[in-house]
Amino acid sequence: MKKTAMVVVLVIAAAFAAAPEKPTRTLAVTGTAEVSVRPDICNISFGVETFHKKSAREAYRMNGEVMTALSAAVLATGIESKDVQTSGFAVAPQYHYDNDNHRRVFDGYRVYHALEVKVRDLNKPSAVLDAGMEAGATQVNSVTFAVENPKKYTAEARVEAVRAAQAKAQTMADLTGVRLGKPINISESEPGGWGQYYAQPNVALDRAASAEESPGLQPGEFKLTRTVYITYEVE
Repeated sequence: MKKTAMVVVLVIAAAFAAAPEKPTRTLAVTGTAEVSVRPDICNISFGVETFHKKSAREAYRMNGEVMTALSAAVLATGIESKDVQTSGFAVAPQYHYDNDNHRRVFDGYRVYHALEVKVRDLNKPSAVLDAGMEAGATQVNSVTFAVENPKKYTAEARVEAVRAAQAKAQTMADLTGVRLGKPINISESEPGGWGQYYAQPNVALDRAASAEESPGLQPGEFKLTRTVYITYEVE
């Protein structure tokens, strides 16, 4: 009798252990929020390119003269020295291909220097452009309006996106007759880049252009979007 009882107990225990777990019921929703932000800085990238047929040193010297004048002109508009920075520099020999003789022909030396200027007063970008042109800049690589510290706007958009997801989940739960439980998975999409380009890369400048002909730069607004994905348990 003792052996029979033990077998029955073992069979019942095994049956409970083998019973499949009840699948978790879930509800997945997305929430999206958009925040409008006005830029607070303008980044202007000037380029100075010089060329000499025989001497790299002479091309470098010529470039230095123009860059010194350009830096002084930019600072004279009220830009602080901490907001003026070299963003690119290159010295390279230049060649062209001689199709008749099927060979490369040396032309001279090219020196290129890019200067990045951060303009914090958005009434000044046009004046800074004018000053750079008059001082001898040969290119405007880009003019970009941006937000210097986007974190607070990102946080604001994230909060609104989560609220939107929560509201959507509650509405769907109410309409389908289930009770909303705790969230079991939360993720979010990365925001897009901040910046708005005005000038195309490597735009050559006409140094004779007057201040009256300067383009009216408009910073406009950015739309920062955050999307969150939340999965809830439901009962």
